Amino acid sequence: MISITRGISNILNRIAFAHTSSNASFIRALQTTYVLNCENNESIRADENSTTSDAQRKELTEAELKLKNKDRTQVIPVETSIRYLKSSAYQQTYGNTLIWELYRRNHKGAIPPRKTRKTCVRKGVISTGNPCPICRDEYLVLDYRNLDLLRQFISPQTGEVLSYTKTGLCQKKHLQLLVAVEKAWDYGLLTYDVPFREFDYSEYYGKNVKLKDCDDVTFLIVGGGIAGVSCAETLAICCPEESILLLTESHIIKTIANLEPVARYLHKFEVHQRSLSANDGNGDGRYLSAVIRTLIDKLQYVNGNERFIITRGDRKIRYRYLCLCTGGQPRLISENNSFVLGIRDTDSVLKFQNSLKTANNILLVGNGGIASELAHELKGVNVHWVIKDNHIASTFVDPGAAYFFQQTLEKGQQQNEAKPESFVKRLRYDELKVKDELTNNSAGAALGPDWHQHFRLQGSLKELENYTKPIMYYNCQVSSMVPCEDNGTRYMLVTLSTGQQIKCDFLVSATGVNPRLDFVSEPALDINDDDGGIKVDEMMQTSIPFIYAAGDVCTASWPSTDHWFQMRLWTQARQMGSMAGRSMAAAFNSEKIYQDFCFELFGHVTQLFGYPLVLLGRYNGQGLGTNYELLLRTTPGREYIKFVLQNGRLRGAILIGNTELAETCENLILNGIDLTPFGDDILNPDIDIEDYFD
Repeated sequence: MISITRGISNILNRIAFAHTSSNASFIRALQTTYVLNCENNESIRADENSTTSDAQRKELTEAELKLKNKDRTQVIPVETSIRYLKSSAYQQTYGNTLIWELYRRNHKGAIPPRKTRKTCVRKGVISTGNPCPICRDEYLVLDYRNLDLLRQFISPQTGEVLSYTKTGLCQKKHLQLLVAVEKAWDYGLLTYDVPFREFDYSEYYGKNVKLKDCDDVTFLIVGGGIAGVSCAETLAICCPEESILLLTESHIIKTIANLEPVARYLHKFEVHQRSLSANDGNGDGRYLSAVIRTLIDKLQYVNGNERFIITRGDRKIRYRYLCLCTGGQPRLISENNSFVLGIRDTDSVLKFQNSLKTANNILLVGNGGIASELAHELKGVNVHWVIKDNHIASTFVDPGAAYFFQQTLEKGQQQNEAKPESFVKRLRYDELKVKDELTNNSAGAALGPDWHQHFRLQGSLKELENYTKPIMYYNCQVSSMVPCEDNGTRYMLVTLSTGQQIKCDFLVSATGVNPRLDFVSEPALDINDDDGGIKVDEMMQTSIPFIYAAGDVCTASWPSTDHWFQMRLWTQARQMGSMAGRSMAAAFNSEKIYQDFCFELFGHVTQLFGYPLVLLGRYNGQGLGTNYELLLRTTPGREYIKFVLQNGRLRGAILIGNTELAETCENLILNGIDLTPFGDDILNPDIDIEDYFD
């Protein structure tokens, strides 16, 4: 019992500072009284029950102490925490080191998760064996008045709050830290430096870009899409002193905004349509870096031997390094037909919007991202959706996820009033009985994510102005189209391969894109025979020296990794454009670089039928043959999760809804962790999967 009371006496050393008196003699008297009381009580209990052993009493007392140490229901005043940081108990515990300096996170695998755990305390009790530096010590209270504690989390070099990846704080405590620091700054308790801002005064006084300034450039980028702008902005960072010219056909360029990480190597972003201020054909990119000049013209001829181009405006521009980002063009089911519209860029969307104002019936052909978004967003018009597959959105998802989306279309909106029941099921490949049609990587779109939010897609039918449920025709294609006229009204009679006939005001062709190569090149570029794209290596370089290509116009000809393949999507357009910019800058500076890590794992973030959608790795078993399993979890109206497992390891995933599993799945795929011991519990809705690998 004496050893136990000594342990309690040590605890009293730590909590004695909370007492109003700081007299050392009073503390020793308090400890002595506690020891004597414990010994007296022990003798009384020994007389009453002599059969109880000392070992049992010791075990009970240690259990109580352990439970008390994990209890976090008691609220510690901030004044007590301030005195604690100046006490001898704090000095004995931490010494002169920062409270987070010796802390180490526990995680499985070689790559730690990008985010720390959500919280260390659940229901008032520490729920993990390795709580973060704040949660493990109940006397560390985050408050704007506790300056000694806040300063430990502020970088002395930059004055910024240190990241949780360095301090190891859980997400809840890190958020409290940010609030406390911001409040301390507002109250003037903590000082910080205001950064010096440099202004480009040419925005106020104007730029006079003359043709002679564009005769010779170091870097020439052709194309104002996502890939071209990403390449130009990367070059502006790597080579800010060199001349950079962006050649674009339209006064509209696409810029990346609100780049937000979803996982370590996966990001979601917005694509903004920016207008260039025209001045005799030359544009001043107000939304681009100051070193990037723009020219509105069209490429007609490329001479790779003498390194110059000729534009449609008869301008000859010499370059040192050229990047072709001309994108793709819609693959229409009928060319030169006024009843057939293709959705590709802003101009085509505006034309579609004007035609929609007087339309009652339209025919939608396609099963990719744009077709799926149109089927969900169109209102005030009867939509006839022709699908060549046996389920919707086959470019991205499997039949199970398609059924999940189809429930949304049938209901007209998501039903979130009652919490549905979740289902978990494991399937072998041969149980699916569905042909894998997702190995075709040629589908894609140039419009950015959520492009439809910037346009009003409304037809002329008032009774359908709130929602239009599409009429779907599966496993069929368009056989013939005949223009007709009835009482001065023109329409088109479409016959399907099943024999059905549909009257429509016009047809929307959303059947993918072809690489756009409407220019002459000498010598000829090496073209891929399958999809017609320009072949590029891992550095995005073509068969002609000093010429690079990125985006929809190119085809990846390097050996792909186990978890990556090419799809013509805006996500990969941004990645390829940035990689091409880095490669051109490295070649100019005679440096050696390696391919970006983003090409190790396929990843795509978008929104489909109102739900967030994340695709990772071989999400539909592409290239895996028949040797894989599927683990599914679905909650109707809320989420759909599919894991593709091969030999017990995660090879791909589909995440629909707010699952918050993107980073966990990314780590599981890259680390190759064997998930066999976890069984079906890896998707158990009652278990937080992050707790397994945090």
